[in-house]
Amino acid sequence: MRSDKKYKKSFEERFEKEILELLVLTKSCVTGAACNGKFLTPSVDFVASVNVQTGEFSQEQGNLEWLIEDDPEREGWGYDFEQLQIYRVRVRKNSLINHYYMLVEVLEENVSEPQLDVLREQLIIPVKICDETMGTFVLDRTYSWFEGEIAWVQNKCQVYLATDEEDGDTAGKAHGYLKELYQNQEIWDEKIRQFAAKKLTSLANNWNEEDEILITEKDFISRIFIRELSLEEDGRLTLYYDDDDMFFGHSIEIVGDIFGGIEDADIVG
Repeated sequence: MRSDKKYKKSFEERFEKEILELLVLTKSCVTGAACNGKFLTPSVDFVASVNVQTGEFSQEQGNLEWLIEDDPEREGWGYDFEQLQIYRVRVRKNSLINHYYMLVEVLEENVSEPQLDVLREQLIIPVKICDETMGTFVLDRTYSWFEGEIAWVQNKCQVYLATDEEDGDTAGKAHGYLKELYQNQEIWDEKIRQFAAKKLTSLANNWNEEDEILITEKDFISRIFIRELSLEEDGRLTLYYDDDDMFFGHSIEIVGDIFGGIEDADIVG
């Protein structure tokens, strides 16, 4: 109990005593929380704010965070924030980090404010990359990536393209790398399967040691198939392949880059 009180006190001491009133335009909803003993620290990012006292508008991105008890019977994260909505909140400013605040209270939701309204209208317009060959990729502002689906060696593959800059709305570099992969997908797919088979076939047999049938590298290659592919703006590449239950439902993660090829393979999940 004493350590819980100590943590709560230390959390609050990171913030100034003065309570401010802000209007914030949220970037996303609450997707999770950090855990520390008895407490959870949910948070939500915002893309812009207005100081109610001074009227000052800021398009600097920021963050609201708060404490809740980690009660197994709880529902939600203490406060419910919707993406790209305007909220009037009472907060305490972080002593060291600009635009980071401890949330004290939500006073009002679905607020209207001229400058934030204009920005919100801009942000709710879908941003797309339309590729005549591969299809359409839509920006997910929460995670700063474009998401779509492509055909990859007779399978459907979910694709994530990182934006060119943090919180940007273009993905020219990652899209260019995807084109190169797509045009040479049979070659890449074969390299990926062979690498994964050499790295993981022995492990697959260990996992299935009670079975009488030995899994060969050839078997391994034929059984796995792609599910997901993500590309960073610097050419980093991460792929996830289905394991066909060789690892009891775990995914096979393959990492590398567009220039140097495949670097590693492991099981995750």
